[in-house]
Amino acid sequence: MYWRLNRIQYPVYNLGPGVRIGIWVQGCSLGCKGCISQTLWTKRNGKNVNIAYLVNQIAEVQDCFDGITITGGEPFEQYEALIAFSAFIKKKTKLNIYVFSGFTLKELIEMYPDRLFMRYLDYLLDGRYMQEKHDNQNARGSTNQNLYRFIDGQPILQDELFSSSKWSLYISKEKQVFMTGIPKSTDLENITKELEKVGIKMRFL
Repeated sequence: MYWRLNRIQYPVYNLGPGVRIGIWVQGCSLGCKGCISQTLWTKRNGKNVNIAYLVNQIAEVQDCFDGITITGGEPFEQYEALIAFSAFIKKKTKLNIYVFSGFTLKELIEMYPDRLFMRYLDYLLDGRYMQEKHDNQNARGSTNQNLYRFIDGQPILQDELFSSSKWSLYISKEKQVFMTGIPKSTDLENITKELEKVGIKMRFL
């Protein structure tokens, strides 16, 4: 089975607890206003990745990480691939799985009554990004979003969110620089201005 992904990045320090492997899926139909990852909306970008091969590669380096964060794009719009990957990860590693989704937990239960995601995922940060409710805690996009932990297949609403002010940087083979994290309301404007001073134009991917 193949999974349509935009990129895989590690280490990531600010999208869940501890040191993580980040996976960005390609494709999202929700189109939240103010989304800074609009190039991840289309399914035409990205590439198909063999899930079995990816799991084996992760298993070889698992001791260096605490978990895997899956974001995008919209992970649940590739539900079969998400479940297959997560099931293999649970079988072959001890890594926890943290997923960002624009769908609410209620919507996901209605969409996927098998509830397999509650069995194979550890954390879900749910809900549309709402620009007018932008959060400045570096843990979620907007204050309407909730964090759930799945224990024995049941969702437990979490009072505390995982946050970090540390940015994760990644330079691709194509010499693109990716800054990973959930920005505060003024972060992107300030970073853009500073880069422009040295002749670097910032583009959001």
